[in-house]
Amino acid sequence: MLGTRQPDLHRAVADAVQLVNTHSGQACVRLRFQSGEVPELDFVANSASLHGEKFVFTAGFEKFDGMVGELAGIRAELIAH
Repeated sequence: MLGTRQPDLHRAVADAVQLVNTHSGQACVRLRFQSGEVPELDFVANSASLHGEKFVFTAGFEKFDGMVGELAGIRAELIAH
């Protein structure tokens, strides 16, 4: 996962969005947040978008969204079959 360097983190979110949209339903995303409320989320995303600093990942009927600045890190990878 990438650390707190903002340009790197923005690039990592953009790369995750592209991976999810290229391989819908076959990409696992892990979001790590700076706040202690929800330290980390793992899910399989079907679609994603990034508009400026706002990201949205959709997994079935659930949406995970926020601002890039709220993240401490992100990782996206294809699910091995």
